[in-house]
Amino acid sequence: MRFAPAPSAVWTIIEGARSWRIARDSGDPVQFSLYKRLETLGAGLLAPVLDSVMTLFEARFGRRFQAGGPSDAAFTPDERHLLDMLEDDDAAPLAGQFQHDLAMTMRIALRSMRIMLLSVAGEAAGVVTPFPLQPRPA
Repeated sequence: MRFAPAPSAVWTIIEGARSWRIARDSGDPVQFSLYKRLETLGAGLLAPVLDSVMTLFEARFGRRFQAGGPSDAAFTPDERHLLDMLEDDDAAPLAGQFQHDLAMTMRIALRSMRIMLLSVAGEAAGVVTPFPLQPRPA
């Protein structure tokens, strides 16, 4: 499945990932802190799903997610990889690269993130539409 987020959505995701890293490192309640930051961008509803995706990302690679600083204009390699996984299911970890149960969980979390991004974008535009996501052919 290909998903091309708008530039504003890309920056919302990156801002969320960076805020997630700051909250984790400082020991603050992650979802609460993430919600407060994302809500200033009109995207507070992304907090739970972004927390899940970020936690699974670290589980997959067995290391900390390397986020840029709050005012960095350039993306880190991990931020680029996160965006790649959100854009294309084929960039998400396969069962051979990831414990099978976690691989499926990551794919579900990524799809949930796409749905929530569409929902947030629709709310911002004042448009209510059904989600145009189609199941991937087997």
